[in-house]
Amino acid sequence: MRDLRLWSPILIMVLLLGCASKGDTPTEQRNHIQQMRQQTLSTLYGQNPNIRQEVARSKGYAVFANVNNNLLLISAGSGYGVLRDNRTGRDTYMKMATAGMGVGMGIKKFQALIIFNDATALDRFITSGFDASAQADVAAKSADDGKVVVSEAANADFQKVKMYQLTEKGVAVQATMQGYKYWPDDELNGTK
Repeated sequence: MRDLRLWSPILIMVLLLGCASKGDTPTEQRNHIQQMRQQTLSTLYGQNPNIRQEVARSKGYAVFANVNNNLLLISAGSGYGVLRDNRTGRDTYMKMATAGMGVGMGIKKFQALIIFNDATALDRFITSGFDASAQADVAAKSADDGKVVVSEAANADFQKVKMYQLTEKGVAVQATMQGYKYWPDDELNGTK
């Protein structure tokens, strides 16, 4: 338990530092997020061309960059991204955080594409953006072979929300009960 108290402040710092996108100004940060979205989509489309059609037919989609750290019994992570409402063409810049408990060790950096096929699910994500789920995975990327690991996950109703993950680098072995929280970035959306 003493080790847990020792590492908790470090995990909290990592969580808080990862919430911000790169750039000194809101304009630079928005540009960085737009570039991240385009790179993520391009990579996913290259891995599976059918994803382009899924995105185009959806009510909306979100792309997030995330770093998740697992240390023994605690898992924490943070990230940023942008949600595109295909009904209106509007982008909403968002932040994300994740925390959990379970057995795990390592760091996993990934991008996630969340596709919303249901208007109610999209609207609920924009307003509350919470998804608590159990997660068990092994993620790794070898720098030598250049492959990107693509994992696909979906909520209980596969037709409403679908998620693809691109694991960039890092190694994580985990079996955790994970909670995710997404919220609009007031500064980047100009509402602050």
